[in-house]
Amino acid sequence: MADAIPDVIDSNEPMGFLRLFRLISAARDSASSLQLMDLVRLMDMALMQTALDWDGLDAENLDERAFLNLIREKQQIVHQTHIHAVSN
Repeated sequence: MADAIPDVIDSNEPMGFLRLFRLISAARDSASSLQLMDLVRLMDMALMQTALDWDGLDAENLDERAFLNLIREKQQIVHQTHIHAVSN
């Protein structure tokens, strides 16, 4: 799994953002199950920034509703898309 992280971080392709969003979501879920709320908030911020970077947007140019719709859209894409394991 650790071998896949550089591929995710170096890639600006949609699949790279998809993998990154999925990894951060999994980390957020783990933090939530352990009741590490500060870490959950940090992961929420990382998810928000990943969604913005994915579409090349700036948070200052979005109103709250558009921002929440963007996050929801990315979550739907992640849940609908199957990612194959990265070969070494």
